[in-house]
Amino acid sequence: MKKRIPAIILMFALFLTTSYAANTYRKTITVTSGVNVEFNNEAIDMTDANGKAVEAFIYNGTTYVPIRAVSNAFGADIGYDRNTQTISIYDDFSEVCAVAHEMSSILSDYYSIVLMELTGVANENAANSMKDAVAELDTRIDNMYDTFIYLNSEDGSNTNFNLLSEPINKYHTAILSCLTATQSYETFVGNQNSYNANKFIDNFHVVVDDYAAAQTAISDVFEEYSLWRDLGF
Repeated sequence: MKKRIPAIILMFALFLTTSYAANTYRKTITVTSGVNVEFNNEAIDMTDANGKAVEAFIYNGTTYVPIRAVSNAFGADIGYDRNTQTISIYDDFSEVCAVAHEMSSILSDYYSIVLMELTGVANENAANSMKDAVAELDTRIDNMYDTFIYLNSEDGSNTNFNLLSEPINKYHTAILSCLTATQSYETFVGNQNSYNANKFIDNFHVVVDDYAAAQTAISDVFEEYSLWRDLGF
């Protein structure tokens, strides 16, 4: 079972963990075998943890499928605790969507700060430092980058992390654009001349384009995901 680091993952409360515990016993039943299982129109290669083939079957009108094989098809991890006879399923898709959701939220908050800076440049009487607001956001940004590293590590090993490749690249670009704009705004606050004002305006236009590109890439992940599954948001 994967280890999880609560300090990093705490803000992502969308882990879908399913547990089942009961007193086990043996019984003989008659089943209908030869049931084929497909995922997105492709047959699932159903094997156990050791790679041995397993199969689905029908019993009393209900179809039973190997939980590990189906969980893997959905990109989820599965573990079993022999001491408590508990099966645990970790949904990597929900984890990815939780990360994407937080990325979008960070971008929106940073963009709001840059818009306020635009007001300050347009009206010199409203030009005040935004360093405190950016500093508060920096913690969330740092946590997000720690999360990227974790999910791409052996301990995190999110099997669907590759879905975020393009959104993360565009997110990084947008964050840097916002940072550049904020720095140029602080320069303007310290020396309110037309050169510094125009420098910020130029940076602001870059922020607009990079912000839109990042949010679009994040939205694409949600749209592709929701084609076949309920996001739960």
